[in-house]
Amino acid sequence: MLSRFCVLLYVLIVFPLSAKVIDITVETDIYFYAKDIIGKKPILEITDYSGKNAQRDVVEFILIQQALILGGADIEFNFLYGNYDARNLKLLNEGLLLLSFDSLWLSATEKYQDNLYISEPLIKKGDYFAGIFTSESNIEKYSKSPVTIRDMSIVSSKDWHVDWLTLQSLKPKKLIHESDWIVMAKMVSRGWVDGMLAPFKKQDSFSYIGPDYKIFAIPNVKVALEDSRHFVVSKKHPLGKQTFEALQKGLVILKERGLIEKAYRQAGFINEDVKEWRTITSDKVQFN
Repeated sequence: MLSRFCVLLYVLIVFPLSAKVIDITVETDIYFYAKDIIGKKPILEITDYSGKNAQRDVVEFILIQQALILGGADIEFNFLYGNYDARNLKLLNEGLLLLSFDSLWLSATEKYQDNLYISEPLIKKGDYFAGIFTSESNIEKYSKSPVTIRDMSIVSSKDWHVDWLTLQSLKPKKLIHESDWIVMAKMVSRGWVDGMLAPFKKQDSFSYIGPDYKIFAIPNVKVALEDSRHFVVSKKHPLGKQTFEALQKGLVILKERGLIEKAYRQAGFINEDVKEWRTITSDKVQFN
């Protein structure tokens, strides 16, 4: 009897009953790109966010977990990977998803403030610039003369609130909706569509290369996306309030340590190499 009690006591100490296992949705490619960076290290030991496939949403997958641990959250995650971009905001609003591991635009979330906790900005308004990515065969053509979006066909997603409205205001020759990022990249790579918007990466060529696609940033031009990005937690989820409080505390610690800026720089999202590139912007776009 005593030995059973000792075993039970050990289990309760090592595996506290307060620990919760929560399902979290994440894009398939982002999950595996992040796993390449994390490897077998404990998540808090990651201070180098660089890697072949480091990009904004990949480093955010790591940052949000670090923030939650630093803030004292007692949660384990069961990752469900697939194509969830179009569904996550709905799931958050209904309390069926605790939080989003990918930051969201403020303008897409603030009308749901009754149902959502919205973190302090990870990326402030005015700091987000996307490249215009095209195929390898088109890169020389677009490098020779100033790019005019009105002469290009562009693929994006209506679910990407700010991207879509910004592109609509810039009036491309054709704007095509596609919900899957990898399908977009393949469409551009094969020349079916002239271009797409994507965050800059660290590689010198600013390229995204994967199975069956290669796309490259058109040099010397970038598009301003005038909104801020935030992590979002569902108010309707039973763990929402305590998770958000832990997240906010952890983000403050990460910011004080300089790790949020470091992560975005190592991913190439904050990139001095494109600082002087010509900026395409629209004063007419309305996000609300």
